[in-house]
Amino acid sequence: MRPSILLTRPAAESEATGRALAKITGLPVIESPLMQVRSAANLPDLTDIAQLILTSRNGVQTYAALSGPPRSAFCVGEATAEDARAIGLDACAMGGDAATMVPRIIEAAPSGTLMHLRGEHSSGNIAQRLTEAGIPTSEAVIYHQDLLDLTAEAQAVLAARTPLILPLYSPRTAARFAELARPRAPLYLVAISRAVERAFGDLPTRDRMIADAPDAPSMIRAVVATLRRLEGMGRPD
Repeated sequence: MRPSILLTRPAAESEATGRALAKITGLPVIESPLMQVRSAANLPDLTDIAQLILTSRNGVQTYAALSGPPRSAFCVGEATAEDARAIGLDACAMGGDAATMVPRIIEAAPSGTLMHLRGEHSSGNIAQRLTEAGIPTSEAVIYHQDLLDLTAEAQAVLAARTPLILPLYSPRTAARFAELARPRAPLYLVAISRAVERAFGDLPTRDRMIADAPDAPSMIRAVVATLRRLEGMGRPD
C-alpha cells in the first residue's frame, strides 16, 4: 500500500498545500491542523508606518480580514508576497526566513518606520534586529495561534501500519505533534528547517529530511524526494 501524507498546518494553508501535494504525488492527504489562527480585535495605528513586514500567509489573511489599508510590504517568501499582492499590497519577497530577510531589508535601506505584523508566537527578533541596524521598526501581534488536538482521522492513520509522510512547517507545530502522537505508522519526517527537526525531538522516525530552503517549493521537493526513497526509487538527481 502506498503511503499517505499528514498535514498539520492551519486550515487555510493546509488546504492549499494539500491540493498541491496530492496533485504532484498522487497520494492521499489527511489534514489535521494543530494550530488555529484567531485574529486580534483591531489593527494597530499605521499612520506613521512607511512599510509593513509580513512573515506568514496567516498575517496577510488577518490583515485583509481586519480591513488593512494599501501599503508597501516586505514579505518572508514568494507565497506570502503573492497573497499580499492579491489583497492590494505592493509586496516583495525578501527570502524564506528571518535569517535571510533581515539582511535583505537592511540592504534595501528603506526610509521611514517599518512595522512587523506577526503572530503571538514568532521567532527571529526581526523588529529588534532591524532597529539595532538603524532601521526603526516596531511590531504588533495581529493574530493568535491556538493549539489544537489531532483529528480522529489523523489518529487513525497514525495507528495504522501504513507509512506516513509528515511535512512540518513550524517548531511549535512539531513540538505539538510530538506531544500528542503515539504513532504505530512508520513516520517519514520532512522538516522545513533544522529548528523544526529539533523541536520534533526523539519521536521515532524511519527517515528525516530537511528542506534545502525554508519555503513552499523546497518542501514539496523534499516530500517528493522522501516518497522516492520510501518507494525504493533512489535519490533524485
